[in-house]
Amino acid sequence: MSIDVKWLEDLRSLALERQQEPPWLRNWRLSYLENLSNYAWPKRQKTPIRERQLDQIPWTKVFPDVSVPQGDLQSMQSGAYVVFANDRVVAQVLSEDMQTRGVTILPLKEAASQEPHELPKWLGQIAKMTPNRAEALNAALWDHGLFIRIPAGVKVSTPLLVLHYGYFDTDVSNLFPRTLIVAEAHSQITVIERYLSNDSENKTLFSNVVEILAKEGSQVHYGTVQNLSTNTEVFISRYAQVDKDAFVDWSIGEFGGNMTICTDETLLGEPGAQGAHTMVFFGSGHQRQDFETAIIHAAPYTKSRIVAKGVMNDKGRSALHATTNIMHGAMGSDGRQKEQTLMLSETSRADAVPSLLINDNDVFAAHSASAGPIDQSALFYLMARGLSYSEATRLYVHGFLAPVVDAIPGPILRDSVWDAVERKLKA
Repeated sequence: MSIDVKWLEDLRSLALERQQEPPWLRNWRLSYLENLSNYAWPKRQKTPIRERQLDQIPWTKVFPDVSVPQGDLQSMQSGAYVVFANDRVVAQVLSEDMQTRGVTILPLKEAASQEPHELPKWLGQIAKMTPNRAEALNAALWDHGLFIRIPAGVKVSTPLLVLHYGYFDTDVSNLFPRTLIVAEAHSQITVIERYLSNDSENKTLFSNVVEILAKEGSQVHYGTVQNLSTNTEVFISRYAQVDKDAFVDWSIGEFGGNMTICTDETLLGEPGAQGAHTMVFFGSGHQRQDFETAIIHAAPYTKSRIVAKGVMNDKGRSALHATTNIMHGAMGSDGRQKEQTLMLSETSRADAVPSLLINDNDVFAAHSASAGPIDQSALFYLMARGLSYSEATRLYVHGFLAPVVDAIPGPILRDSVWDAVERKLKA
């Protein structure tokens, strides 16, 4: 498996120069680094990666202090938020119920020192044991992120907003954020993360890993909107382990990046566990978007929903592979999925591949998928009522996406998704 030797040597030198960390974390990082040549970049049939020469992107040695654009700061309209600029926390406000009820919200670097007995139990344990190269790089080099732990029985009413702002230039060419959420029994929280960057002309690498552990009876609502530079190669991996009668609800918006490779996997590991995955995506220009979503029913009476709607314009291409896997012994399970993609131009392309893997009786499973061009007769009808072509297209797209976007819980994330859609339509 080929890997650029100098690129790997520079990576090793960078890792050894990192600031002092607890021995367990340093050894954990180095274990991924030493085996990096054994890990391959994610393989996607519709999205070739080798030609992108990812191993040639230089490493960031030092992150400079940067300011987050004022408009983005003002958008953090919640009683609880954390703002990262490159690898540093530049603003943080926690609600009173978070502070008084024992909720842990710590930058991962601080958690490594302050939670030496707790963090090693969960960090990297929910994600796959054999990662791809993007995930291994994140494990070896994550530069910022959060550890969030909700004590048993605590229900946090205030959504936690997290803004990750990256300023890419000739010295900063990669960013590796990581998030770990542990919801103890019968707890509840909503976390919304946004990923933004400046419009850099340089090729950059972004690898993000999110891990969620939802223990018995807990509820985790996780939302995210990705709006990175169009010159960024984006790799995102999100994993959840859902225990008895717990629920993890993913709400995802993917809009930025040059190439975006997403891997989402939810394990319904105990009876009564539920998982929902709602995604909205919009590609334009020469963007390539490739999504793999899997929900695994590994226990009886589990329930899942996958709903995805996307829009492709210009020469954008998308591929969506969704899998509902009902394993042997998961009787009484219910898994459904629906994927739809709208193409606004003749040069755009979308592939939707739903899969059902059923290995037990007495279950319910269903899927549907469609991809097609915009209805020209509908546009003609709207334009006949006095709308311009762009106005008619905008109205059509809104009508197409509304059933999914409006179903996203909470106005903060819904508004963020609609804002991203609007920027795409105006681009």
